[in-house]
Amino acid sequence: MKTTSNINIHSQEYMEAMARLMNQALESPEGMRALATAIAAPIEQEIDRKEISSLLLTKHTLPKGERPVYQKRAQIAAHWISTDGDACAGEVTKDEVEFPTSRIHSNPMVDVSVLKHGNIGTLMDIQTSAANEIRKKIDSRTLAVVSAAVPAANVVEVTGTALTEAALNQAISIIEDLEMSVKYIVMRGRRFNDMRSWNLDPETKAELRAKGLIKNYGTGGILLTAAAAMNEIILVPDTEVGKWPIRETLTTESIEVKTQFKTGWLVWMELGQGVTRPEILVKIRILG
Repeated sequence: MKTTSNINIHSQEYMEAMARLMNQALESPEGMRALATAIAAPIEQEIDRKEISSLLLTKHTLPKGERPVYQKRAQIAAHWISTDGDACAGEVTKDEVEFPTSRIHSNPMVDVSVLKHGNIGTLMDIQTSAANEIRKKIDSRTLAVVSAAVPAANVVEVTGTALTEAALNQAISIIEDLEMSVKYIVMRGRRFNDMRSWNLDPETKAELRAKGLIKNYGTGGILLTAAAAMNEIILVPDTEVGKWPIRETLTTESIEVKTQFKTGWLVWMELGQGVTRPEILVKIRILG
């Protein structure tokens, strides 16, 4: 069952509706399917709120029957995530590429007592867990294909165990030499900690010490994500680098066969991820 609209999951109206659906879910398969529809919207909203893939790749919801075929430059290999979840490179001679799509899913389970007693808090925790599982898989695959696509000439290597200001400025200059600006700098939170000790101007240093997921260094917004490799920092320019085709938006289906004490849902999306402009991506690799 697909999501259809945004709702306020913290409203009293939503809470009361969910309590009714939880009781109905124990009575019939139709009740479980109705509850599946109700939990889909909060899961989708949580994914949309936290994922960074749509910042790095252009999201494209495919019309029914349309293939995820995109233009690319000849003599430059596009990269994509295979149906097995691996980063792959295509042929350089073609001027278009088709990105494969595959399903990403979560299988949240709930004790029947949660439904029987209308424990909405527990159900919302389960929804958040399912959303995080799917979102982490999406972002991990996006970072994997973006990292794999960076050409060797655009890799800045750092000897040691920390990100240096000189290395970041060198990486930025590669993008600026292409007459572009850096839009996003993607790294792990522990890598961002290296920047706090740099000898920066007071305003920049204050921004870097501020709390929040997105900070700035020059023109680039810093995205902190556990999906990034610890020894890599990826720089993305202010130009489209790839596509995120979505074959099936978030769908939630009830599980027909229940155990004695638990029941649940299958939550899934079908999507692809690919890079069409690898030559404008840059990354820093820390060797230590």
